[in-house]
Amino acid sequence: MKLIKTLATIAIAIIAQLSVSQKLVILHTNDMHSMLTGFGPELAYTPMSINNDKTVGGFARLATLLKQEKAKLPNSTLIFDAGDFLMGSIFHAGEQETGFQIPLMKKMGYDAITLGNHEFDYGPGALAKIIRSSIKTGKMPEIVSSNFIFSETSKADDELEKLFKENIIKKYTIIEKNGLKIGIIGIMGEDADEVAPTAKPVTFAKQIKTVKKLTNKLKKEDKVDLVICISHSGFYPDEKKGGYKGEDIKMAKKIKNLDVIISGHTHVKTEKAINVNNTIIVQTGSYARKLGRLELDVENKKVKNFKFSLIPVNDKIMGDAEVNKLINDYKELVSNKFFGPLGLSFSKPIAESNFNVNRNSYITKKPGKVGQFVTDAIKFYIDKHTDKIDFAIEASGPIRESILKGEITPADIFRVSPLGSGYDDIPGYPLAKLYLTGKEIKGLMEVIVKTQGGVGTDSYLHYSGVKIDADIDGGFLKKVKKVYIDGKEIDISKKNEKLYSLAASTYILSFIGRIKKITMGLVKVTPKNAKGQEITDMGKQIIDFDKNKKGIQEGKTWIALVEYLNSFKDTDGDGLPDMPEKYKQ
Repeated sequence: MKLIKTLATIAIAIIAQLSVSQKLVILHTNDMHSMLTGFGPELAYTPMSINNDKTVGGFARLATLLKQEKAKLPNSTLIFDAGDFLMGSIFHAGEQETGFQIPLMKKMGYDAITLGNHEFDYGPGALAKIIRSSIKTGKMPEIVSSNFIFSETSKADDELEKLFKENIIKKYTIIEKNGLKIGIIGIMGEDADEVAPTAKPVTFAKQIKTVKKLTNKLKKEDKVDLVICISHSGFYPDEKKGGYKGEDIKMAKKIKNLDVIISGHTHVKTEKAINVNNTIIVQTGSYARKLGRLELDVENKKVKNFKFSLIPVNDKIMGDAEVNKLINDYKELVSNKFFGPLGLSFSKPIAESNFNVNRNSYITKKPGKVGQFVTDAIKFYIDKHTDKIDFAIEASGPIRESILKGEITPADIFRVSPLGSGYDDIPGYPLAKLYLTGKEIKGLMEVIVKTQGGVGTDSYLHYSGVKIDADIDGGFLKKVKKVYIDGKEIDISKKNEKLYSLAASTYILSFIGRIKKITMGLVKVTPKNAKGQEITDMGKQIIDFDKNKKGIQEGKTWIALVEYLNSFKDTDGDGLPDMPEKYKQ
């Protein structure tokens, strides 16, 4: 009997030590930017047939893929998005009234999402309206944003703050899957914060401090098995040392017990999952061209093994019929509302090109021609409708897509420059004008020359109407030798007090004053009005495109692109203007 009891005790101890492996599958996207109808020419997208177009992505195809993948392990699968799911196509323009996309994502199976910088493109009040409209439209995924700080003095973020108080947006959430208790954190990174000026007066707490505090709480107090951070912070390849660097890499190094980071913001594809101090980090690129699939084997609250893959979202996948119909109905609505008043239609071609006009590549670091096309269009558009300007600028960041070979529709051209809003009902940041001296233009050009090595960065600047002579081997901020406007050299010395006009979107011009910081205080550029007075409110510099009408009639970059395309010659006689060869790479 004693022996039996001893053997039983040993058996119980052995059984207690045996680990039970639990599987968890995470399907994820990031930076989808309202690409409901895919990435590529609008007229090529055929989601309800297969093997007949090269367009990738599209929510109808993505919905099918999510459904297929979840069906494999329905009780063990979670679906997340890491932010910037809105803003990037004409579809986002109707979101405040319709609240269309967030409930659509719930219908597609998303469990939780976080908010990125572009969700704030229209401001915190507009974001609150989008979410309120989404609640009325249908069910939503959990919205998790952990490091928001609301103003105690401004009322501009009160409606968004109410959504937190009502627990509609959460600092964290806990989801149970396959016997696992999983804590979910959502974070806005430092760079994302910096490029979101329209988020004000909302500010964001330091992400590492926030995530560390919540991870400890979730593990120790809530007794979760895993902590997953859906992070709109990102990372980049480290070209010097190999591997990756950036905010999410740093966060993984600094925080213990953080199991997974579902990353976004930097549009990086991780062909293989990154493992930093036992924190797994993954990202899918952008525009839902790939679906991330991370499979975890969990034992005793630890990830023992994992597998990761990127699944193409392409024309081999038949689209989901219900999702496709919902998008087509919404397409008609936004076309009538935003393109119709301009005599345009979502899918009716306005021009064509027999080559791609590429944007700068974040991957190969090769410059493209679309930035030149955009700045030429801005100058053409302003010169045509108002007083002529001396030059125009645009940064790579707000240029979201290339212009692809084939017929070009208004929806295609809108996606090139889709961001922001002004004070009217037409989407897009308004174009504005400020004035600089010759010396300040020289300083601006020094910054432009300085950024040319960063072809793959958002701050790379394009310009039209101004030319420079530069010595690339010159010293720091001593490269620009001569500046020409309208083909004539200008005096770039301090004694020249003449003012020259510069135009861009209000978004880009809001960064002009930061040149002093970029150059470590060596170059100061003070934005001025026509009278030489310093500008404190860029909204007062918005260009009026029709002074015969009451109020300010705003101009938008995407409309400038449409008008510029219409000015080109129809070289092949098919009734559509053709892209000039000068924009060929």
